[in-house]
Amino acid sequence: MKPSPSRSFTSFKLPVMDTRDQRRILGHEPEPYDDYEEPGLGSWIRRNTWLLARLFMVMVFTFGATTTAANFSYGLKGDPTVLSVEQINNGELPAGVQLGDYVEVVGSADFGPSPEEPQIGVSQRYSAAYFYFTLEETGDNLLIQTAQTGPDTSNTGEQAWRGKLATVGTVIFHDTTQSGLEIAGLPQDESIPVIETGDTPEYYRQIFPAYSAIIGLWLLSIAWLIWKRNKPFLGL
Repeated sequence: MKPSPSRSFTSFKLPVMDTRDQRRILGHEPEPYDDYEEPGLGSWIRRNTWLLARLFMVMVFTFGATTTAANFSYGLKGDPTVLSVEQINNGELPAGVQLGDYVEVVGSADFGPSPEEPQIGVSQRYSAAYFYFTLEETGDNLLIQTAQTGPDTSNTGEQAWRGKLATVGTVIFHDTTQSGLEIAGLPQDESIPVIETGDTPEYYRQIFPAYSAIIGLWLLSIAWLIWKRNKPFLGL
């Protein structure tokens, strides 16, 4: 049998055509990892600096708007709830009355036995000052607070005291109030009610325009946060 002739195979390569668009975008230099974003919280913060700044502004104005809303609501109150001397001396309040309500009590200021050294507690910090004294009818069961200017010690007649209901434990400048009451010989129990005569609805109604500005800034900060396009929070 004759041997079959051997077949020779010739190797060759198929030409490869690059069909990718080789045109260079004007003003853009191609980078090997153009879409790569470094993972991690630090890099996310650097990429979203303005987002965090807007969130911070919203938080600041939200706090202000919350306080403003409470004061705005208080400014809409009408006539005060009258507290009788008997109720105060018995440690009772009318049904439905709570801290922060607008109340009124009728009585005569008691500045102590010595006109030269009136029994007035002073609580002062920074440029704000608050003064405390009792009434003849309620004694140590109630304190009256006036703001910025001390009470007129020559006026000891009966009058109506109106303001926001608080306690010794909830008034502003707690520490300095305690020391001021102690120096003046006034009661310091934190449960004793206080009528803050500087906080009246009439006063808050006078500054409603300023409150409206705060609410407006809060709404603008929220709109700024929503309107701007932000990178997703999950891109860590």
